[in-house]
Amino acid sequence: MLLSPAEKQYLYDSLSQSQIIRPDSRSNQQHRPLEATTSFLPGSNGSARIRLSDGSECIISIKSKVITYDQNTTPNLIDFDIDIIGYRDDSNYITNLKFQLLNLLQQNFPVDLLKLTSRYAFKLFIDCVIISHTSYPLGLISLGTYLALKTLKLPLLISNNDDTEVAELPTFSDDWDNARTLQEILDSQNSSDKFFQPPIFIIIGVVGNNLIFDPSVEEEQVLENGLIVSFYDGKVITPINNTNFAINSNNSNFKGLNKNLLIKSIALCNKFCPSIIKALDTLIEQEDDAERSVF
Repeated sequence: MLLSPAEKQYLYDSLSQSQIIRPDSRSNQQHRPLEATTSFLPGSNGSARIRLSDGSECIISIKSKVITYDQNTTPNLIDFDIDIIGYRDDSNYITNLKFQLLNLLQQNFPVDLLKLTSRYAFKLFIDCVIISHTSYPLGLISLGTYLALKTLKLPLLISNNDDTEVAELPTFSDDWDNARTLQEILDSQNSSDKFFQPPIFIIIGVVGNNLIFDPSVEEEQVLENGLIVSFYDGKVITPINNTNFAINSNNSNFKGLNKNLLIKSIALCNKFCPSIIKALDTLIEQEDDAERSVF
Protein backbone atom coordinates (compact mmCIF):
# COMPACT_ATOMS: atom_id res chain seq x y z
CA MET A 1 0.00 0.00 0.00
CA LEU A 2 1.48 3.33 -1.09
CA LEU A 3 1.12 6.20 1.37
CA SER A 4 0.18 9.76 0.52
CA PRO A 5 2.68 12.57 1.30
CA ALA A 6 0.68 13.53 4.39
CA GLU A 7 0.60 9.92 5.63
CA LYS A 8 4.34 9.56 5.04
CA GLN A 9 5.10 12.71 7.03
CA TYR A 10 2.87 11.60 9.91
CA LEU A 11 4.47 8.15 9.98
CA TYR A 12 7.99 9.57 9.72
CA ASP A 13 7.35 11.89 12.66
CA SER A 14 5.95 8.98 14.69
CA LEU A 15 8.99 6.79 14.02
CA SER A 16 11.69 9.44 14.43
CA GLN A 17 10.69 10.75 17.86
CA SER A 18 12.42 9.53 21.01
CA GLN A 19 9.42 7.39 22.02
CA ILE A 20 8.44 5.86 18.69
CA ILE A 21 4.89 4.89 17.77
CA ARG A 22 4.74 2.13 15.17
CA PRO A 23 1.53 1.57 13.15
CA ASP A 24 1.05 -1.92 14.60
CA SER A 25 2.06 -0.90 18.16
CA ARG A 26 5.23 -2.99 18.17
CA SER A 27 8.30 -1.97 20.13
CA ASN A 28 11.56 -1.07 18.38
CA GLN A 29 13.02 -4.59 18.53
CA GLN A 30 9.81 -6.60 18.13
CA HIS A 31 9.15 -8.79 15.09
CA ARG A 32 5.77 -9.10 13.45
CA PRO A 33 3.74 -12.11 14.65
CA LEU A 34 4.86 -15.18 12.74
CA GLU A 35 3.34 -18.60 12.14
CA ALA A 36 5.31 -21.56 10.86
CA THR A 37 5.22 -25.30 10.37
CA THR A 38 8.07 -27.65 9.50
CA SER A 39 8.66 -31.05 7.87
CA PHE A 40 5.36 -31.03 5.98
CA LEU A 41 6.62 -31.90 2.47
CA PRO A 42 7.06 -35.69 2.24
CA GLY A 43 9.30 -35.50 -0.84
CA SER A 44 11.85 -33.17 0.77
CA ASN A 45 14.69 -33.77 3.21
CA GLY A 46 13.65 -30.62 5.02
CA SER A 47 10.85 -28.09 4.62
CA ALA A 48 9.24 -25.11 6.30
CA ARG A 49 6.25 -22.86 5.69
CA ILE A 50 6.32 -19.45 7.30
CA ARG A 51 3.75 -16.63 7.38
CA LEU A 52 3.75 -13.11 8.76
CA SER A 53 0.78 -11.22 10.15
CA ASP A 54 0.56 -9.04 7.01
CA GLY A 55 -0.06 -12.09 4.81
CA SER A 56 3.51 -12.55 3.57
CA GLU A 57 4.18 -16.25 3.12
CA CYS A 58 6.93 -18.45 1.76
CA ILE A 59 7.67 -22.17 1.47
CA ILE A 60 11.18 -23.59 1.76
CA SER A 61 12.04 -27.05 0.44
CA ILE A 62 15.46 -28.70 0.74
CA LYS A 63 16.49 -31.77 -1.23
CA SER A 64 19.82 -33.55 -1.12
CA LYS A 65 21.85 -35.27 -3.81
CA VAL A 66 25.05 -37.31 -3.60
CA ILE A 67 27.83 -35.76 -5.69
CA THR A 68 31.55 -36.30 -6.19
CA TYR A 69 34.02 -33.59 -5.22
CA ASP A 70 37.73 -32.86 -5.41
CA GLN A 71 39.55 -33.22 -2.09
CA ASN A 72 41.93 -30.43 -3.03
CA THR A 73 39.23 -27.80 -3.40
CA THR A 74 36.44 -26.50 -1.20
CA PRO A 75 33.28 -28.07 -2.59
CA ASN A 76 30.19 -26.01 -3.32
CA LEU A 77 27.62 -28.06 -1.44
CA ILE A 78 24.73 -25.57 -1.29
CA ASP A 79 22.54 -24.22 -4.06
CA PHE A 80 19.73 -21.70 -3.63
CA ASP A 81 16.81 -20.85 -5.89
CA ILE A 82 14.04 -18.29 -5.32
CA ASP A 83 10.74 -17.97 -7.13
CA ILE A 84 8.63 -14.83 -6.62
CA ILE A 85 5.45 -14.26 -8.58
CA GLY A 86 5.80 -11.23 -10.84
CA TYR A 87 9.60 -11.33 -11.09
CA ARG A 88 11.80 -12.97 -13.70
CA ASP A 89 14.32 -15.48 -12.40
CA ASP A 90 17.15 -13.42 -13.91
CA SER A 91 15.92 -10.05 -12.61
CA ASN A 92 18.23 -7.96 -10.44
CA TYR A 93 15.81 -8.25 -7.53
CA ILE A 94 15.85 -12.08 -7.51
CA THR A 95 19.55 -12.27 -8.28
CA ASN A 96 20.42 -10.00 -5.36
CA LEU A 97 18.31 -12.00 -2.90
CA LYS A 98 19.84 -15.29 -4.06
CA PHE A 99 23.38 -13.91 -3.86
CA GLN A 100 22.96 -12.64 -0.31
CA LEU A 101 21.43 -15.89 0.98
CA LEU A 102 23.85 -18.14 -0.86
CA ASN A 103 26.87 -16.12 0.21
CA LEU A 104 25.75 -16.18 3.86
CA LEU A 105 25.26 -19.96 3.86
CA GLN A 106 28.37 -20.86 1.91
CA GLN A 107 30.59 -18.75 4.15
CA ASN A 108 29.06 -19.90 7.47
CA PHE A 109 27.79 -23.44 6.95
CA PRO A 110 29.70 -26.45 8.40
CA VAL A 111 30.11 -28.26 5.07
CA ASP A 112 32.02 -31.08 6.76
CA LEU A 113 28.65 -32.34 8.02
CA LEU A 114 27.67 -33.00 4.41
CA LYS A 115 30.79 -34.97 3.46
CA LEU A 116 30.27 -38.73 3.27
CA THR A 117 33.68 -40.00 2.17
CA SER A 118 36.83 -38.55 0.66
CA ARG A 119 35.09 -38.56 -2.73
CA TYR A 120 31.37 -38.17 -2.08
CA ALA A 121 29.21 -35.64 -0.27
CA PHE A 122 25.63 -34.47 -0.02
CA LYS A 123 24.73 -31.33 -1.93
CA LEU A 124 21.72 -29.37 -0.67
CA PHE A 125 19.33 -27.76 -3.13
CA ILE A 126 17.26 -25.12 -1.34
CA ASP A 127 14.15 -23.94 -3.17
CA CYS A 128 12.11 -20.98 -1.93
CA VAL A 129 8.69 -20.04 -3.25
CA ILE A 130 7.35 -16.67 -2.15
CA ILE A 131 3.58 -17.06 -2.26
CA SER A 132 2.91 -13.46 -1.25
CA HIS A 133 4.88 -10.58 0.18
CA THR A 134 4.53 -6.87 0.81
CA SER A 135 7.73 -5.85 2.62
CA TYR A 136 11.32 -6.76 1.74
CA PRO A 137 11.29 -10.60 1.90
CA LEU A 138 14.92 -11.39 2.80
CA GLY A 139 14.23 -11.76 6.52
CA LEU A 140 11.20 -13.98 5.85
CA ILE A 141 13.24 -16.26 3.58
CA SER A 142 16.12 -16.38 6.04
CA LEU A 143 13.96 -17.47 8.99
CA GLY A 144 12.20 -20.06 6.83
CA THR A 145 15.56 -21.43 5.68
CA TYR A 146 16.70 -21.64 9.30
CA LEU A 147 13.69 -23.80 10.21
CA ALA A 148 14.10 -26.03 7.16
CA LEU A 149 17.81 -26.60 7.80
CA LYS A 150 17.27 -27.34 11.49
CA THR A 151 14.71 -30.04 10.66
CA LEU A 152 16.61 -31.38 7.63
CA LYS A 153 17.21 -35.14 7.70
CA LEU A 154 19.80 -37.05 5.68
CA PRO A 155 19.83 -40.84 5.13
CA LEU A 156 22.22 -42.89 7.24
CA LEU A 157 25.41 -44.05 5.49
CA ILE A 158 25.94 -47.78 6.06
CA SER A 159 28.88 -48.38 3.70
CA ASN A 160 32.51 -47.68 4.59
CA ASN A 161 33.23 -43.97 4.82
CA ASP A 162 36.92 -44.53 4.04
CA ASP A 163 37.27 -44.94 0.28
CA THR A 164 40.77 -43.54 -0.19
CA GLU A 165 42.14 -46.91 -1.35
CA VAL A 166 39.11 -48.72 -2.74
CA ALA A 167 36.49 -46.80 -4.72
CA GLU A 168 33.06 -47.59 -3.33
CA LEU A 169 29.72 -45.99 -4.01
CA PRO A 170 27.92 -44.80 -0.85
CA THR A 171 25.16 -47.08 0.40
CA PHE A 172 22.39 -45.85 2.67
CA SER A 173 19.89 -47.37 5.06
CA ASP A 174 16.46 -48.01 3.55
CA ASP A 175 14.78 -47.19 6.86
CA TRP A 176 13.94 -43.48 6.98
CA ASP A 177 13.64 -43.71 10.75
CA ASN A 178 17.44 -44.02 10.76
CA ALA A 179 17.84 -40.68 8.97
CA ARG A 180 19.69 -38.09 11.01
CA THR A 181 19.46 -34.35 11.44
CA LEU A 182 22.58 -32.24 11.04
CA GLN A 183 22.70 -31.84 14.82
CA GLU A 184 22.72 -35.64 15.22
CA ILE A 185 25.51 -35.90 12.63
CA LEU A 186 27.44 -33.28 14.58
CA ASP A 187 26.93 -35.23 17.81
CA SER A 188 28.19 -38.42 16.15
CA GLN A 189 31.45 -36.65 15.35
CA ASN A 190 32.20 -36.31 19.08
CA SER A 191 31.14 -32.67 19.03
CA SER A 192 28.35 -32.91 21.60
CA ASP A 193 29.34 -29.55 23.04
CA LYS A 194 28.51 -27.82 19.76
CA PHE A 195 25.13 -26.88 18.35
CA PHE A 196 24.10 -26.61 14.73
CA GLN A 197 22.50 -23.23 14.15
CA PRO A 198 22.32 -21.88 10.59
CA PRO A 199 23.03 -18.17 10.05
CA ILE A 200 20.14 -15.74 9.64
CA PHE A 201 19.54 -12.23 8.35
CA ILE A 202 18.01 -9.52 10.53
CA ILE A 203 16.29 -6.63 8.74
CA ILE A 204 16.58 -3.25 10.49
CA GLY A 205 15.11 0.10 9.43
CA VAL A 206 16.78 3.44 10.21
CA VAL A 207 14.64 6.51 10.98
CA GLY A 208 16.45 9.46 12.51
CA ASN A 209 18.35 8.09 15.49
CA ASN A 210 16.02 5.12 15.87
CA LEU A 211 16.46 1.53 14.72
CA ILE A 212 13.40 -0.66 14.15
CA PHE A 213 13.45 -4.40 13.63
CA ASP A 214 11.49 -6.04 10.81
CA PRO A 215 9.93 -2.89 9.25
CA SER A 216 6.51 -3.26 7.65
CA VAL A 217 5.72 -2.15 4.10
CA GLU A 218 4.34 1.17 5.39
CA GLU A 219 7.44 1.81 7.48
CA GLU A 220 9.75 0.97 4.57
CA GLN A 221 8.39 3.99 2.66
CA VAL A 222 9.70 6.48 5.23
CA LEU A 223 12.99 4.85 6.26
CA GLU A 224 16.18 6.84 5.90
CA ASN A 225 18.19 3.67 5.37
CA GLY A 226 17.92 -0.08 5.75
CA LEU A 227 20.38 -2.53 7.31
CA ILE A 228 20.77 -6.24 6.60
CA VAL A 229 22.67 -7.74 9.54
CA SER A 230 24.05 -11.28 9.55
CA PHE A 231 23.85 -13.28 12.79
CA TYR A 232 25.57 -16.63 13.39
CA ASP A 233 26.96 -18.63 16.29
CA GLY A 234 25.65 -16.20 18.89
CA LYS A 235 27.08 -13.01 17.41
CA VAL A 236 26.85 -10.57 14.53
CA ILE A 237 29.10 -11.45 11.62
CA THR A 238 29.90 -10.05 8.20
CA PRO A 239 28.45 -9.18 5.80
CA ILE A 240 26.44 -6.19 7.01
CA ASN A 241 24.76 -4.40 4.12
CA ASN A 242 22.61 -1.32 3.76
CA THR A 243 19.93 -0.83 1.12
CA ASN A 244 16.62 0.83 0.32
CA PHE A 245 13.84 -1.63 1.17
CA ALA A 246 11.05 0.43 -0.45
CA ILE A 247 11.39 -0.99 -3.97
CA ASN A 248 7.78 -0.20 -4.93
CA SER A 249 7.78 3.48 -4.00
CA ASN A 250 10.01 6.51 -4.29
CA ASN A 251 11.48 6.90 -0.83
CA SER A 252 12.59 10.53 -0.79
CA ASN A 253 13.86 10.20 2.80
CA PHE A 254 16.67 7.80 1.88
CA LYS A 255 20.09 9.12 2.91
CA GLY A 256 23.54 8.04 4.08
CA LEU A 257 24.14 5.88 7.14
CA ASN A 258 25.53 7.26 10.39
CA LYS A 259 28.39 5.02 11.59
CA ASN A 260 27.18 5.37 15.19
CA LEU A 261 23.88 3.77 14.20
CA LEU A 262 25.80 0.90 12.61
CA ILE A 263 27.56 0.24 15.91
CA LYS A 264 24.23 0.51 17.73
CA SER A 265 22.61 -2.00 15.35
CA ILE A 266 25.35 -4.55 16.05
CA ALA A 267 24.85 -4.15 19.82
CA LEU A 268 21.07 -4.53 19.48
CA CYS A 269 21.37 -7.67 17.34
CA ASN A 270 23.82 -9.26 19.78
CA LYS A 271 21.30 -8.53 22.55
CA PHE A 272 17.99 -9.53 20.92
CA CYS A 273 18.86 -12.09 18.22
CA PRO A 274 19.45 -14.93 20.70
CA SER A 275 15.79 -14.55 21.70
CA ILE A 276 14.76 -14.91 18.06
CA ILE A 277 16.87 -18.07 17.70
CA LYS A 278 15.42 -19.45 20.93
CA ALA A 279 11.86 -18.83 19.73
CA LEU A 280 12.55 -20.66 16.45
CA ASP A 281 14.20 -23.58 18.24
CA THR A 282 11.27 -23.80 20.67
CA LEU A 283 8.90 -24.08 17.73
CA ILE A 284 10.89 -27.00 16.34
CA GLU A 285 11.01 -28.77 19.68
CA GLN A 286 7.22 -28.80 20.06
CA GLU A 287 5.93 -32.31 19.57
CA ASP A 288 2.54 -31.68 17.98
CA ASP A 289 2.24 -31.32 14.20
CA ALA A 290 -0.20 -28.45 14.34
CA GLU A 291 0.75 -25.06 12.97
CA ARG A 292 2.61 -23.09 15.58
CA SER A 293 3.34 -19.43 16.13
CA VAL A 294 6.32 -17.58 17.56
CA PHE A 295 7.17 -14.01 18.62
